[in-house]
Amino acid sequence: MEKTQQRKGILPILFLGYIAIYIDKLVIGVIAVPLAEQLNLSLDEKSYIFSAFFIGYSIMQIPFGYLNDKLGSKFVLIISLSIITIASIVFGSASTLIALVAARFFAGIGHAGYPTSSARTVTDTYPMEKRTWAQSILISTSGIASIIGPLLIPIVIGAFGWRGAVFCIAFLFVLALILVIWKLPNMHKEKQQSSAPKQKASMPFWKVLTNPVVVLLFIAMCSINIVLYTIANWTPTYLADERGVSLIMISVIVAIAGLGSLLGSFGTAYIVGRYFQHREKRVIFVLSIITAGAALLVYSSESIAVLTFWLFLCYMCSVMIFSTMFTLPLKRLHESIVGTATGVVNTGATLGGVFAPMIVAQLVGTFGSYQTVFIAIAVAATFTCVIVAFLPNMKQTVKA
Repeated sequence: MEKTQQRKGILPILFLGYIAIYIDKLVIGVIAVPLAEQLNLSLDEKSYIFSAFFIGYSIMQIPFGYLNDKLGSKFVLIISLSIITIASIVFGSASTLIALVAARFFAGIGHAGYPTSSARTVTDTYPMEKRTWAQSILISTSGIASIIGPLLIPIVIGAFGWRGAVFCIAFLFVLALILVIWKLPNMHKEKQQSSAPKQKASMPFWKVLTNPVVVLLFIAMCSINIVLYTIANWTPTYLADERGVSLIMISVIVAIAGLGSLLGSFGTAYIVGRYFQHREKRVIFVLSIITAGAALLVYSSESIAVLTFWLFLCYMCSVMIFSTMFTLPLKRLHESIVGTATGVVNTGATLGGVFAPMIVAQLVGTFGSYQTVFIAIAVAATFTCVIVAFLPNMKQTVKA
C-alpha cells in the first residue's frame, strides 16, 4: 500500500517538470522574435542561441545518465532543475548575445538531465508492466505543451514582454524543483539500504555503449526523431512557401498536429501498455508503415482538410513510435544501467534533431521542393522499424 501511494505522488511531480521542460523547448522560437527586435539580433545570431541549447543538451545526456545510476535520480533531478532555473533567470535578464548564448547552453545542460532521471525514477518505482504507461504519460506532456505553450506565451509576452514570459517559465521550474526536493523519495538510497549485502558490481561504461539493445535504440531514436523534428519544425514553412496557406490557418493545422502528439502519447500508455506488453516490435512495425504512408499523402493531398488529417495521423503515429521505444530500455536492460543507457539513447534522439534541418536544407536546396522531404520522412520511418526488428526479444535480453 505504501509503494502504491508513493507511485501516485511521483508521477504528478515528474509531469509538472516535463510540462515546464517542453514549454521551454517549444516557445523559445516565439520568444526569440520580440527578443531579436529589442536587442537587434540578426538571423545568424538567433541561430547561435538555438544551437547553444542543443550543444549543451547533447554533451550531457550520457554523463547525466551515468550519474543517475551512481547517485540516484532525485539528485540528478535537483541538479537538472536548479541549472535550468538559474539559466532561465539569466536568460530573462540578459542584454548581450554572449549572455543569451551562455544561458541557453546551460539550459541545454539542465534539460539533458531531466529525461534520463525521470526514466530512472519510473524504473525504480513502477513494476515492469506499468512502465510503458507511466513513461507515456510523461511524454504526453509534449503534446499538452505544444497546444498550451504557443497559445499562452504570446499573451504573456503581450502583457509582460519577452522577459516576463521567460520568468514565468522559470517559475514553473522553481515549483517543480521545490516539489522534487520536498516530496520525491530517494529511491536510490532506499535501494542501496535494502540490497547492500547482495549488490552487484556495476557494468563498465564501454559495455553499456556496446550493448546491442543500446546501439540499436540509439540508431532508431535518431531516425524517428528526424521524422518528428522535420514534421514539427518544417511543416509551417512548407505550408506557407509551397501551399500558400495563411498564418492563421497554419496555426490551426499545427495545433491539430499537436493534438495528434497528445493522443499518440496517451494511446501508447493505454494501448501498448495494456495490450501489447513484450510485443512492442510489432507495434512499431505497423506504426512505421502508417507514418511513412501518411507522410507521402500529406504532400500529395490537394485539399488542406485532407492534408491536415494525414499530418495529424503522421504525427500521432510517430509520437507513438517514439514513446514506445523510449520505454524499451526500462524493460530490456538491467536496472543498474538504465540511467546510463537512457542517456546514450537520448543522445541518439538529440542527434535526430541536429540532422533534421540539415537534411531538409540539403533536399530543398537541391531539388527545389518539399516532395523529397516527405519522401525522406517516409524512408526514415521505414528505416526505424527495420532497426527495431533486430532488437532481441525479452528472453534474449542482455543483462548486467
